[in-house]
Amino acid sequence: MLFASFDFLLFIIPVLLLTWALAHVPTVRVLVLIAASYFFYMAGARDPLPAPWYYVGLLLLSTVLDYVCSHRIAANRAAFEGDDAAAMARARRARNAWLAVSLISNLGLLAYFKYTNFLLGAFADIAGALGVEVVVPHLQLLLPIGISFYTFQTLSYTIDVWRRRLTPEPSLRRFSLFVVFFPQLVAGPIVRAHEFLPQLHRPPRLSAENMSRGMYRIICGVLKKVVLGDWIAQQFTDAVFSAPDTYTSLEILLALYAFTLQLYADFSGYSDIAIGVALLLGYQLPENFDRPYQAKNLGEFWRRWHMTLSTWLRDYVFFPLGGSRGSPRRAYFNLWLTMFLVGMWHGASWNFVIYSNVHALAMLFNRWNRERARGPLTVARSAPWVVGLMLLAAAVFGLGAEVLRLDTGSSLGLAGFAAAMFLLVAWLPDTGTRLNAAVHIALTFHFTVLSRVFFRADDLDTSRSMISGLLRMDTHGIRPGLLTPWLWAALAGGIMFHILTPKRWVEIQGYALFRRLPGVVIGLLFAAMALAVHMLLANGPRPNIYFSF
Repeated sequence: MLFASFDFLLFIIPVLLLTWALAHVPTVRVLVLIAASYFFYMAGARDPLPAPWYYVGLLLLSTVLDYVCSHRIAANRAAFEGDDAAAMARARRARNAWLAVSLISNLGLLAYFKYTNFLLGAFADIAGALGVEVVVPHLQLLLPIGISFYTFQTLSYTIDVWRRRLTPEPSLRRFSLFVVFFPQLVAGPIVRAHEFLPQLHRPPRLSAENMSRGMYRIICGVLKKVVLGDWIAQQFTDAVFSAPDTYTSLEILLALYAFTLQLYADFSGYSDIAIGVALLLGYQLPENFDRPYQAKNLGEFWRRWHMTLSTWLRDYVFFPLGGSRGSPRRAYFNLWLTMFLVGMWHGASWNFVIYSNVHALAMLFNRWNRERARGPLTVARSAPWVVGLMLLAAAVFGLGAEVLRLDTGSSLGLAGFAAAMFLLVAWLPDTGTRLNAAVHIALTFHFTVLSRVFFRADDLDTSRSMISGLLRMDTHGIRPGLLTPWLWAALAGGIMFHILTPKRWVEIQGYALFRRLPGVVIGLLFAAMALAVHMLLANGPRPNIYFSF
């Protein structure tokens, strides 16, 4: 079920009325929310295809599995913390075994549905590159919507119990609602148990502040999703990515700008609506975005973009690997692996392998550039720079020539561009004037724009066509009529708004204005929003991009 749809309106109004009518009967209220969440999950979008009815079994399995595993882990805690060495050893083995059951089961299901066909295809591709022709099957697997989100959510719970940072939830009913709570079930934010379960132990309180703030977040989210997400995709982005060979270099570049705005509006808009709906129900969800296009470097960008995923992988992958402790090489490896997993979480294809490594290696450069000793270049200090630039240029040239199948001139141009950007970012002071900060923001933003080629393109061939078209640098410009004045306004206004507008303008001052509006005006705003959805999107709202992940 899509948030920005009339179906959701018919769904959420009775759910709100019923759950608040049951506010003093918490047991029944939780059961009603669980039933509503399963209904929401099964009443999915038609594109991608709605989940088959039996995919509910995966949700049930994940819920029961981690509930049982966490309680079995906790059951051995007393012996594990005791003085009997033999009992401690047995308890340690039991705890680790139950954790392994949770990890293997959850990650195994995620890997099967999400990565099986890619791994089979990758094996065939690698064998073919070595001169061995291999025919592999292609399984007809439909990715269960939301599996990447609820898998990480339940895993974090079991791991935290194993770490003795969390006491298992005694109520299966409350734990089930934590897993399937519908506002964030299919596309996040990824919620931790310590953030949500304590709220289920407190009586819900009907608050005018929560209601008004929730409605404000919903309005902001729907406007982002419909105007800057769906409408831009429908009017421009989809057409360019479906046939990049028929568009000019400038049109392809503009499509990348458009998709960068569309992706942010789509996902942050969904998060806004999810947070708003949860507030209407009396619960708080964590923030997922913090003006990412105002980031001054890539590390800051990932601390602002999909924050619940970034912090999840930081806490459950980067830190357990050792984080920044140990040797510099180990710290760089830990960072590379974490960022590689961030990228691969988003999809299973060669495109995402490239996307993951591009961002992971850029993060390594970001760390090195922040920590390196700065000073004038001497002859001795310049030698590593020359070698490093040559290796970078050679790697990028190889990517262009062998993977992207660009001609020699285009591959050399791509390598030269990468080396020039490396030198520019390394030369810029890390901090300083407002102009310096603006340059850093512009460079970080354009890195994300260009890397979106691999994120959005349907396959590697489309990525090749897009990059080849960009490097062609023809002088044909933008054909008349391709972009309407309204579309130009949405693109330019949306990008500049998210780059230049201070956070407080929207979250504090904008909300303060909203709070002063009479209820009748707010009702008219919602009616106007519904009319805008109907007028802008002839075929209704589109499924959110992150439904595919």
